[in-house]
Amino acid sequence: MRAEIFAALTAICWGVGSLLEKKGVKLGGLSPVMGTAIRTAFSLLFLTFVSYPYWGQLRKAGAPSITLIAVGGGVIAGGLGIIFLYTGLKSGSLSTVMTVAFCLAPVVGALLGYFVLHERLSAIQLLGIALCITGASLVTWFRSA
Repeated sequence: MRAEIFAALTAICWGVGSLLEKKGVKLGGLSPVMGTAIRTAFSLLFLTFVSYPYWGQLRKAGAPSITLIAVGGGVIAGGLGIIFLYTGLKSGSLSTVMTVAFCLAPVVGALLGYFVLHERLSAIQLLGIALCITGASLVTWFRSA
């Protein structure tokens, strides 16, 4: 399967998941931190089950690899990022929060890839970055809520 198909499936999961999360936080009157904790606990249960066949890889991966994933994915993206997302979802509209968050995330990723990993950016990719920034700006400027 092409990487772009997985990216599209990711977007569908995140869009549907965020809708359900917004409704759940509002329905229960939960704080963004509690919403994040519930999400993380159920993610951990699910991933513990589906990752079981791969647990042996931990011995080979080493501490530096595990630390980068733990800090990057666990603390920054999965912890702080989701708390910020839930805070936005609780007070803002789904359409605005999701558009800004998920238009700007690839921009940040592309720029980090360029400056930190020294990846090349084509003219088309630079145009895409500009369009993402423009789209997020337009949605924010003309937001309905």
